[in-house]
This record gives sequence, C-alpha cells and structure tokens, in this order.
Amino acid sequence: MRIKALAYLIYDSILDIIFPKDFLCITCKENEAEGICLTCKNLIYKLPMEDESYGIYKGPLKELILNLKFLKDFNSGEVLVDLLEEKIIGAKGYYITYIPSSKKSLKRRGFNQCEYLGNALSRRLDIPCVSTLIKTKETKDQKTLTIRERKNNVKNVFEGKNINLIKGNKFILIDDVITTGATIEEGVRVLKKYGAKEIKILTIAKSHV
Repeated sequence: MRIKALAYLIYDSILDIIFPKDFLCITCKENEAEGICLTCKNLIYKLPMEDESYGIYKGPLKELILNLKFLKDFNSGEVLVDLLEEKIIGAKGYYITYIPSSKKSLKRRGFNQCEYLGNALSRRLDIPCVSTLIKTKETKDQKTLTIRERKNNVKNVFEGKNINLIKGNKFILIDDVITTGATIEEGVRVLKKYGAKEIKILTIAKSHV
C-alpha cells in the first residue's frame, strides 16, 4: 500500500506541474480560491443527500463538468471529486466502478472522465476502484435523442468485465451526468446479471429532459 500511495503522490505532483493552480476561482476567475470559490459553489443547485446526484446540471457545476470532459482541466476534476466525496457515506466494503467509454471516445478524448473520478475517489477513500463494464458498441450522442431513443440507444451496450469480482460484491457505480437514467440503468442491469450484491449510483449532476 505504501508503494501505491507513493505512486499516487507522484502522479498528483505531476498533474500539479502540468496543470498548475493559479489560485483564482475556476468558474468566475475573480475570487481567490484553490478550485472554486464559496460564492460560485453556493450557486450550485445542490440536491438532497439521498439523491444519487450532487446537483443540477447548470451554472458552475455544468462548467466544471465540461471543463474536465472536453478541455482535460484536471483542476476542475479535483473540484468535482471534492463534491462527490461529500456524497459518499458508509463506503466500507464497497468497490468503486464506473460507466465505460467506447474505444472511439477514448481515442478522441484521451481519457474517460468517469474512470478518472473513480480512481481519484479510490485514492481519497482508500477503497478499490475496478473496471467491471465494457462498452461493446458505439452509440449516438444521447443529447440528440428522445427519451425512448435514448433507452434503445444504450440497450445491450455494456458487457461484464472481471466477472469473478462482480459476483457477491457491493459497488458504487459512477457516471458524470444522468438525464433519463438509461445509461446508468443499463450498467446496473449488467452488474446485477453477473451477481453484484448491491449497487449504489453516484453521479455529479442530474439534467432534466
């Protein structure tokens, strides 16, 4: 564990060099802050603790998600990890896992934002993050589809990975934004298919259709 902790420390230090913090709020660029200032954080529409999402997909929260997802802004990513950490209670005995990206998306973006969030939370909470799902086919952008089309778009899109690990274990399944819930429901279905004992859903934001 010491070697693993040292490796993560080196990784985080390298990120700090590549993506230095300028100590101005990421969203307003005015107030001094390491990440996001209190004023901007208070603009986030935070959902109740029992909800699977931290907040509503708009304002500063939406900006942070887009910064990470499309600009590879890992300073924004660290703020999102902070927010997700606030939502996790009683994680002992759970594995963290995440919604996978397709090979095409990984090639285009260079990383999977959900995997990044999962690994960061794993380091913070000292619980393992494992890959349990594979995206087996390309899908259309969910934003362009109706509710019915979104469900059909992700039907049977995932397959299990590390199947022996899934059976009988408990998982926190991470996604970035939940809209209709079609993608996350498909992930839950596959985990249950391979014998997951319990699954908690955790997302950064909820977008209403």
